[in-house]
Amino acid sequence: MDKKKLEHYKSRLLQERDRILRALNQNEDDFEGSTTTRSAEFEESAKLDRDREYISGLLTKDTDILSEIEDALKRIKEGTYGYCIDTGKEIPEARLEAMPWTPRTRDAQAAYERRRSVGPPED
Repeated sequence: MDKKKLEHYKSRLLQERDRILRALNQNEDDFEGSTTTRSAEFEESAKLDRDREYISGLLTKDTDILSEIEDALKRIKEGTYGYCIDTGKEIPEARLEAMPWTPRTRDAQAAYERRRSVGPPED
């Protein structure tokens, strides 16, 4: 990958990292606020539970992507960015444009997800 493209992806990764960090801070504030709110009515309590669950899900997804972004920035420093961590094949630019933090080609990602869904063999 040429230097100009590498800088483009690095810039995108840094922008996305900053966006997620801002969102995480806001979501954590929202989450903390919703956990301290007290309600006498069951319906309101159920809504607060759904809100907390939703915010918690957002936090988990954002922290997962943040970790992938940090890994991608590390691969840029190591000179391995843009190559699949499983197969070593070059990741198509269209995929990197859509998800610059992706560590795998589409096929390798599908295989990885199949392995994860099966889980370890049971005794």
